[in-house]
Amino acid sequence: MNWFLVIAAALLPVILLFLYIHKQDSDQPEPAKWLWKAVRYGVYSALLVIICVSPFTGDYLDMYGAFEGSIFNAFFMAAIPEEAAKMFMIWLLLRKNPFFDEHLDGVVYASCVGLGFAGFENILYLFTNLDSFLTVAVMRALFSVPAHFFFAIVMGYFISRAYFGSKADKSKFYLLAYAVPMLLHGIFDSLLMVSGAIPQLAALLVIAFLFFCNYLRKKAVKHIKELKAEDKAIAAAEEAAAMADENSEGEF
Repeated sequence: MNWFLVIAAALLPVILLFLYIHKQDSDQPEPAKWLWKAVRYGVYSALLVIICVSPFTGDYLDMYGAFEGSIFNAFFMAAIPEEAAKMFMIWLLLRKNPFFDEHLDGVVYASCVGLGFAGFENILYLFTNLDSFLTVAVMRALFSVPAHFFFAIVMGYFISRAYFGSKADKSKFYLLAYAVPMLLHGIFDSLLMVSGAIPQLAALLVIAFLFFCNYLRKKAVKHIKELKAEDKAIAAAEEAAAMADENSEGEF
C-alpha cells in the first residue's frame, strides 16, 4: 500500500477548500503563518476530541436502539464535543491575533481550523479503511470534509458578529457560534447514522441528506458574501472619510 497516495487522497479536498476560502480573502489576505497556525489548531482540536471522547465509546445502538442510539452518537459522540473543541481552538487562535480586523477574517480562520480537523480525521478514516480507501476518500471528499468546512464558516460568521458587533449582542452571537454549527453537525451525522442503522428509512434519509448538504452549501456561500460586502462597505466609508479629511485640510 502506497501511504503517500492515501495521505494525498485524504488531504486533496482539504487543500482545494483551503484555496477556495483563501481566494475569498484576496483583498487583504491573512498572513500564511497565522493560516498555518489555524490549521494546526484544527488538528489539535481533533486530538482533544479523541482524548475526551475515547473513555465514553460504547455500543449505544444496542443500549438505546437503532434510532435513539444513532442520534446519541451523532450529537454526544460527534457534534457536541467536536464543535466545542473547534470553538475552543478558534478562541485561543483569535484572542491575541493582531490580524483579526475584518468580518471575513473570522470565517477564514474558523475555516482553517475546521479544515485542519477534517484533514486529520480524513487521514484516520482512510488508514482504518485501507482496503476501500479510494471509495471512502471520494465519499468523504464529497460530503464529510465540505460539511466540516461549512460548519466552520457558520461558526466564524457568528464569531465575527460577536467580535465586531455591539457589546449587548456579544453573548448572543458567541452562543450562536457554538449552538448553530453544533445543531447542523448533529443533524448531518444523524441523517447518515440513522440511514445506516435503519435500512427501511435509508432511501428517504439519503434524499434528505443530499438536500441538507445543499442547504449547508448555500448557507455558507451566503455568509461569505454577506461579510465580504460589509467589509467592502466599511473600507469604502473609511476611504471616503479619509478623502474628506484631506480635502478639508487643503482648504486652509
